[in-house]
Amino acid sequence: MTMISTSTEPNSPEMDRLVRNVARIASHPWAAIEDQLIYTLDSTNLREPIRKMPNEPWLREVTEIWMREPLTVWPKSRRMKMSWLMSWNHLWLGMFHEGARVYVQSETEIKSNELIQRMEFMYKHFPLNDYPLPKLRHNRALWCLMDFPLLYSQILGVAQGANQLRQYTATAVLADEIAFWEKGAESIGAFKPTIEGGGKVTLISSFQAGFFRDLCFDVQK
Repeated sequence: MTMISTSTEPNSPEMDRLVRNVARIASHPWAAIEDQLIYTLDSTNLREPIRKMPNEPWLREVTEIWMREPLTVWPKSRRMKMSWLMSWNHLWLGMFHEGARVYVQSETEIKSNELIQRMEFMYKHFPLNDYPLPKLRHNRALWCLMDFPLLYSQILGVAQGANQLRQYTATAVLADEIAFWEKGAESIGAFKPTIEGGGKVTLISSFQAGFFRDLCFDVQK
């Protein structure tokens, strides 16, 4: 279910156009990247810090796998855009699915909030005249929170730890840089109820020896 907020006259050709636009990007997260609607921010590039997410075939394949599988594990490097891609995919879940509870989990609450801010950046750079998105409460993200009240949907940021999500039912969890968590391996078990309940868990991290490498190569210990 997608709720859009616009002053356009109902049952008009313009409203029909807007509904088609939103329905397209609500149907699949890659549609917005394909249509060059997703922007990223690279503070190291002073000439062109704001750039469109690249429409790369391998990023599309990553997205298709992510859509199909309840649990995915992704090693990354700085220029791969994996954090941006997964931030968009999880924003898409929260923005176009009624009642969604999407959790972003990183080493610290500060780092989780940075991912929330990244999602807000992408949300704010949509051309709203052509794509009237579901309304964000207060028209902005709060600390570790994006709230879409018309959808009863939220994206929340939490710090690392096996107990952070144990009492919650999640639609999806994005665990960022999990290879560097103090108790990353112990936290894996806390994600089990999300997967068993039909949700989605995504683990991404810079590559490092240890449990994350074992997960990437499906090494049993």
